[in-house]
Amino acid sequence: MTSIMDAQSVVERFAFKEYGQVIKVDPPMYVNKGNYYLSNIRAHYPVYIFDDREPADYKIRVLKIEHLGQITLNDQFQIIPPRTTYGAECLNNLKMMLEYWKQQAENIVVSASSDQLIQIESFRNHFNKIELILEYLMENDRIHKADLTRYEPQEQKLKIRRYMNLMESLGIVRYEEPYYIPANIYISTEKGTNTDEKLLTSLLSHIIKIRYPTLRDEFGLTILEKTVGVDNVIYLPELEMEESVYRNKPSIVDSYKRYYGKNINPMRLNQILRRLEKVGAIQRKLENYFGVESLREDMITKKKKLEPLTISPHIPRSLMIR
Repeated sequence: MTSIMDAQSVVERFAFKEYGQVIKVDPPMYVNKGNYYLSNIRAHYPVYIFDDREPADYKIRVLKIEHLGQITLNDQFQIIPPRTTYGAECLNNLKMMLEYWKQQAENIVVSASSDQLIQIESFRNHFNKIELILEYLMENDRIHKADLTRYEPQEQKLKIRRYMNLMESLGIVRYEEPYYIPANIYISTEKGTNTDEKLLTSLLSHIIKIRYPTLRDEFGLTILEKTVGVDNVIYLPELEMEESVYRNKPSIVDSYKRYYGKNINPMRLNQILRRLEKVGAIQRKLENYFGVESLREDMITKKKKLEPLTISPHIPRSLMIR
């Protein structure tokens, strides 16, 4: 017991010197295999929630990050530098985890809102190549591999092949030499729709729901980011509060700049908000915007299924004693 208390005293002094207030340090544990003490570093990052119906008030929610690094002591209670996370590295890990959470939250919002987002004409226009392929498949029931890229420039040939790989991985098409034909997801979706337009919209929504990060990062569809960003800014506080949070335009502008590090033109914001409202992705009451209950509940369910935020797995507890 005395050894653990001595180790904790060293850990607390080190933590006071190296880390800020949001950083928490767990009591040290002794690792039998290796004869050293290890203390986990975590964070309770405050998230401030403002509702523009009551602009003077705010609520605080905590984003928990389970592991940002560790403090390691030898059996003489001395810091082991190569196996200890110092302040600068810990801060960098915190920033990395906050960015990771931002992407996770954005993916949740897009996944839950995909049926609505794909109805926005300017959003959907960026999926012309996929529509081209699916429309041909609807008309002809199969696509010869050679016809996919016939007479297309080299850059487009590569893009089309990547789209086919994407749809094949999602079970929308499958390859039976020399043709691509409908696969399970295509067939089941077709049975649930009664027009080609509904089938096309449902398949595009499915692609966005499952693979938005791939479309954004690997296919470079960054043009979608402003629409997704505005939708995200409205739903993020609702994900934390698990209820409606009303936002006016100046508040949305401020949050967008803070969250994405860039400004958004007020006319562009107005256009995006109108389009999101029109397709039922968000709601409006007077000058305030807020989320749709069914979409928010879906997002909350998805959030609760996420793994805890952590840089890397902890040392197994079976190797430690208090």
